[in-house]
Amino acid sequence: MTVCFNKYNMDRFGVESIKNIDENIENTIPHNTKKTKTSIWKQFSEFCDVKNYTIDQNTTNENLATILKDWAFNMRKNNGEEYKEGVIKTMWNITAKLLQNKYHCEYGREIDPFSNVVFESARAARNSKRRLLQAIPEKRKLSSLALEKNELTRMLNVWDEETPDDLQKKFYLIASVELAWRGGEGAMCSIKYFKEETNSDGIQTGRIEYNPVFTKTTQGGTSKCADSKWLIENKVNPDFCPVRLYRKLISKRSNNVKTDRLFLTVNPSWKSSFWYKNMPIGRNNIQQWINDNAQRAGLNTKNRKITNHSSRATAVSSLAKAGVSDQQLIKISGHSSSHSIKPYLQLDKDHHETLINQMRETNNVDDSSLNLTTAKQVVYNNCTFNCTNLYMN
Repeated sequence: MTVCFNKYNMDRFGVESIKNIDENIENTIPHNTKKTKTSIWKQFSEFCDVKNYTIDQNTTNENLATILKDWAFNMRKNNGEEYKEGVIKTMWNITAKLLQNKYHCEYGREIDPFSNVVFESARAARNSKRRLLQAIPEKRKLSSLALEKNELTRMLNVWDEETPDDLQKKFYLIASVELAWRGGEGAMCSIKYFKEETNSDGIQTGRIEYNPVFTKTTQGGTSKCADSKWLIENKVNPDFCPVRLYRKLISKRSNNVKTDRLFLTVNPSWKSSFWYKNMPIGRNNIQQWINDNAQRAGLNTKNRKITNHSSRATAVSSLAKAGVSDQQLIKISGHSSSHSIKPYLQLDKDHHETLINQMRETNNVDDSSLNLTTAKQVVYNNCTFNCTNLYMN
């Protein structure tokens, strides 16, 4: 088939060559991604050398499957220690993708370690290894930990709001919990997301409405946050009042600040001049705030995963423990469904004890006339369980 290009075609469409397109694709791959792939392939190559495995165009799919099965169970750190279970999945998957790419590009052969039945046992080995590691607490993948009330208080008492850096961090910690911010949501926060609420007479109500859709540039558009949230005055403990802290933070923005971003770089000469530069704080720096705060407050962060996402986990978990329904939780957290909030419902020992006591109260009935082998129904959280009597005299 002959394709004719006229001047209209050339003016309308771009003229980038396939070579240039490939170069642009390569240039947009993050450096850390390339570094990770290179490192994993190097380790895998060393593993194959030690095990006397050959990977070339003559290696059958069955042999490749055996190699990947062995790799799943026997990959190790340089010091011989086991990886964490989440790392096993990542390294195995990247290795499989690199093998897939190698055989496509070098040998013109298509392999599919992710769905082909030949590789089923290799995938099963990966999953089995992960389950074994999940039984070891220090190798288990940790979710961002929900913080207890006393831990939050300790963290908040660390900050001196009469200094520019501490004022931002104190407000961030409170707002990130009460607005159930996602890990990176606060880092990109804009002052346009906030509006002072006023009544019909134009008088401020003491609440500040928060919604990213107030700015047209918000990523995700109007579906990002369909319902507004509010900063509410804390009249019980004014020191931790997000409304007061937000107003104070805004008041410290001098005329030199033109950026709309909320969290700004501190001016080194703030004691004798303006507090903040016309420069947002880097996202990576803000991502460390909660963990740094926890360390400064003396919390154990070695065996506990405390990140900025801990604020969101704290909000959802605390409200769930207080008996807030799934539908109300969704309004606070912004999740699309109740299924999405389940990973945040962290069951600590105190919450578990409360649930067990409730169960015991449910079962605290006069069973002297009952046959202990007779099943009875217990209704809990709209679920019905058929169970035998839990206790025997």
